Amino acid sequence: MMDKQIAQEVCRLLKLELKRSGLSYRELAMTLDLSEVTVKRLLNNAQPLSLQRLVSITTLIEYPLSKLIETAEENVHTLAMFTDEQDRAFMALPALFTFWSKLAVDRLTVAEITEKYQLEEVSVYRYLRHLECVALIELGIHNQVKVLKPGHTAFAQGAQFPSFFTRQRLCLLQQRVEGVTADDKAAFLISLKAELTEEEFSEINQQLKDWMFKMLRQSQQQATRVHLNTRPYTFGFMAAKGSFDGALPPLENLQAAPM
Repeated sequence: MMDKQIAQEVCRLLKLELKRSGLSYRELAMTLDLSEVTVKRLLNNAQPLSLQRLVSITTLIEYPLSKLIETAEENVHTLAMFTDEQDRAFMALPALFTFWSKLAVDRLTVAEITEKYQLEEVSVYRYLRHLECVALIELGIHNQVKVLKPGHTAFAQGAQFPSFFTRQRLCLLQQRVEGVTADDKAAFLISLKAELTEEEFSEINQQLKDWMFKMLRQSQQQATRVHLNTRPYTFGFMAAKGSFDGALPPLENLQAAPM
């Protein structure tokens, strides 16, 4: 059985290739002798995609299956993600994420973390064992650790732990940008309303994710960016089906201008 993350990436790549080849879901459904609804479920990874159907689709769009799997594996390995088990571990012990972040993102040693936060040795060992149990570190002698995931590791869509930070971050970001002025070069606020199909909306969502992951990976490449004058920037993109215009300002009689 194909790995869940690889299967999801395979579906994403297939949809991109279908669009490039100009083949619609309806045409693909007719070729595979399936309903259009079933094809959408298969390509959204909501229903397992058999090897036979995968071969049929890649043959139809003239995209080698071996290349598709190889590209999907490369992308998944590049876009490091926390597992469901790791997400649950952070939910059970939120401070565990702080400890891991200090190791992987801030690149502090265990001794530096211990001293900075005035931790007892027993507590430090428990943190390290928890991280080792969910495959985030390898623990050696004298609390020497090897971090197994990069600092830019992200949570998968639907993960539970980041929900609090997401709400907090978006709230603070909103306060910063809602009154942004035209000459403010350190912030922007853009909104739009457009008529889209579900497929177009999903594609925009995926493109934004790809762009954000790319920026995240670049920002973590400290060795190549050490001489750049970088500052932290926070991005928040929101979108949902529906109109959220609110009521128009009421029409009122205009008073005569003062003399």
